[in-house]
Amino acid sequence: MAREDLLGKISGMAKQRGCTLYDMVNRIFELAVKADVAGIDVDRVVEEKAIVKAAREAGFILGLESLWYGMAEIAYRKARDEASKMWFEAGVWLAKRYTTGDYEDPLSAFKQDLEMFTMKAAEFNLQRVGKLVRVSIVGPSFPKSYAFFLLRFFEGAMETFGYKVVEGEALRGFVRLEARAGQG
Repeated sequence: MAREDLLGKISGMAKQRGCTLYDMVNRIFELAVKADVAGIDVDRVVEEKAIVKAAREAGFILGLESLWYGMAEIAYRKARDEASKMWFEAGVWLAKRYTTGDYEDPLSAFKQDLEMFTMKAAEFNLQRVGKLVRVSIVGPSFPKSYAFFLLRFFEGAMETFGYKVVEGEALRGFVRLEARAGQG
């Protein structure tokens, strides 16, 4: 027996597409069978699509990792101060999306989104401990130049959230930052 609420939603979807409820249900079954035969996890596909959509809405773009790291390396060698300022400002800009948006806890929403968007980081941690925020990112493929700019990004974000960075470190494959509330 189908749930009545789901049946109502499927019926509405069918009307929007100009087909019958039975056509729509058969189409859903066909897609489920095709996905299963292809070894595709439908739940995962929907989740990943939602991540890409959220990233796009937040102003992110997809790019080749090697190109991204290569550009960071060139910027680090030839225009470090200018690029550093740009990364800091990007952190400010992204954090403002959360501080001016309709979020009960902007920092937690920021953390949640970055956990989804940091695809190449083996580990991303942002934790609040009293008046402190600690950020650590481990990405074995991160060159030192990229880690440096990523640190600047988080410095800008933390200032926007009202924190003063008291400690930061950027090494090949690793970024660490500590910030204190009320001093930003």
